[in-house]
Amino acid sequence: MKKTTDMSIDNKLIIAHREIFGKLERPQVVFDHGLHSDKFKEEGCKTCHPLTPNGNFIFDLSFATVSRDKESVKDLYHEKCIGCHKKIINEKKKAGPIKCGKCHAKERESLTMKYPVVEFDFYYHDKHVKKLKKDCSLCHHIYDSEEEDEKLALVYEEGTEESCFYCHDIDKKRGPELTAILHASSKKNLTIRKVSHLRCLNCHLENEKKGKEAGPTVCSKCHTGRYRTVAELSKIPRPDRDQPERPLIGIESAKMKGVLFDHRYHEQNNKTCSTCHHETLKACKTCHDLSGKPEGNMINVINVYHNVFSEKSCAGCHTIKKSEGNCAGCHHHLLDMDLQAKGPKKEICDACHRGKNESLLSSKPISVVELTTRKVPEKVTIKVLEKEYEPSMFPHRKIIKKLIEISNKSKIATYFHGNIRTICNGCHHQSRTEAEAKKNDPPLCRNCHSLSFDPQNMNRPRLIAVYHRQCMGCHEKMNLTKPKECTDCHKEKIIRPGYIFLKNHEQ
Repeated sequence: MKKTTDMSIDNKLIIAHREIFGKLERPQVVFDHGLHSDKFKEEGCKTCHPLTPNGNFIFDLSFATVSRDKESVKDLYHEKCIGCHKKIINEKKKAGPIKCGKCHAKERESLTMKYPVVEFDFYYHDKHVKKLKKDCSLCHHIYDSEEEDEKLALVYEEGTEESCFYCHDIDKKRGPELTAILHASSKKNLTIRKVSHLRCLNCHLENEKKGKEAGPTVCSKCHTGRYRTVAELSKIPRPDRDQPERPLIGIESAKMKGVLFDHRYHEQNNKTCSTCHHETLKACKTCHDLSGKPEGNMINVINVYHNVFSEKSCAGCHTIKKSEGNCAGCHHHLLDMDLQAKGPKKEICDACHRGKNESLLSSKPISVVELTTRKVPEKVTIKVLEKEYEPSMFPHRKIIKKLIEISNKSKIATYFHGNIRTICNGCHHQSRTEAEAKKNDPPLCRNCHSLSFDPQNMNRPRLIAVYHRQCMGCHEKMNLTKPKECTDCHKEKIIRPGYIFLKNHEQ
């Protein structure tokens, strides 16, 4: 096993360029960027980094004006680094190494240094908007020509501001509209990493040079690995693009009622607009219609909004939310899709497709007032499986109250649950009030799930599996600390001589 060296990565970089050299003939080089930047503070970044025609530093491969073939890159580093060290030695000053093994150290051969990804969130965006007095031209631009890639020019056009990732995340597969732009970005190697350093770091350095308040200029100050949560960002203003607060999502000639969408709420509960707007900030129907458009990869609106396997769709995003935290307790076994049709269950369509009714977005919290001990007993004794263990005492009302409390704290849960009956469906998942002979008196679990396995219903578990999957599954998904052992729910039965015989005889 290769030996690794524990070393602080604070303002240090690994020089290896495996994308150019492939398998390395000598160990990688660990470059102390902080040490060099302090050493050449007066000379500044130009000591190592070349300038663009407009005076910005290129923070890519040092002196990257040469060809990117193996020999040219190797000679570049040896000439610049060793040459600089020799020059300092000739000046009778302490300098860095000039021998191969001192830089290409064997003990650092397998050392890895990976800085956390920088997350430019709405807090920073709002701060920059105020600092620049709403002048967006410094960061945002578009191509103004359809000529060849080399001739494409950048201009700022108000109202077209979008995420940098749309055009500079060159490894991401995009639709037809961005393909040409991505081709140009890829050809020029304009990765999100490169353009971020080119734009952000140069701006910070320029402000620092002028004695103004400036952002970070060292790696570890930006690459902190600390990210704000959705809750922390909820009060931060979102960019104003004249977006409607509550648009009615509808398609011309559609047979279903439109969906009233709370855009403001979704803005405040997501870290970035690209959570939904994966390609551009335009409305979904711009690229997707009932039949599918070429600019939307022929994906129609049905799949755009209802694909439960896509985190970009409404149904998919909601499915992910239901698998998190407190929601998963009930939803881990409740499927919102028809397994045969691979689509949403029809009975839940009217939860969203209700037309333009503003009151639907202001759903009331669920109340426990209607819960009477006659309808909902305080405790339920489960003894149908009684054998080795005593009956299990199920705290019925206590659990219902807790689930209602969780539901009322979430706007999305309040909207979709609607009433207390929906909470009950978390356990009584196959019963419907309108089909029950006695309202609020759902069938028992054993009415559907038999004690023994039914070979004619392969997908229907037997009763003991149902109880354990339902109860223990809920505990696991909600990260409850107890119960952990069998006896936490039902005490082990003490079997006396002759007891089983007598009990069977009585029956």
